[in-house]
Amino acid sequence: MTKIVAVDTNVLLDYRLKRKPTFNMARLLIEDCLNSKIQIFIPSIVFPELEWVLRSFYKQPKELIVRFLESLLVLEGVLAENKSAMRNALSIFSQSNLTFTDSIILIEIENFGPDEFLTFDENLKKIYRGASLQN
Repeated sequence: MTKIVAVDTNVLLDYRLKRKPTFNMARLLIEDCLNSKIQIFIPSIVFPELEWVLRSFYKQPKELIVRFLESLLVLEGVLAENKSAMRNALSIFSQSNLTFTDSIILIEIENFGPDEFLTFDENLKKIYRGASLQN
């Protein structure tokens, strides 16, 4: 059975930003995952937290952030609670002016299928209605 290592936001930030002194440890972890020596579990909250820190604190552009998060989600050795939902949220985020958090909310609501969705966020409401009409 393959060992599973759970990681938090800082491990992935250290890898992405090559932050010393822990970058090499994070890099080795990713390499072990790529070489099927381990699997990495990323809690779902880590993805929006990564996006927020990279955007707000490190001023990275949306396109680079999306590519980084997608690159994690496509790795076979990366485990997450719902990778396909997170990838769908990233797709919405990359193609709209919704925040990543709102994109996740939208996907979770669509997956749950409530009778009604109440929001005071007009942009989210508009995109939700558009998505609902397509289904």
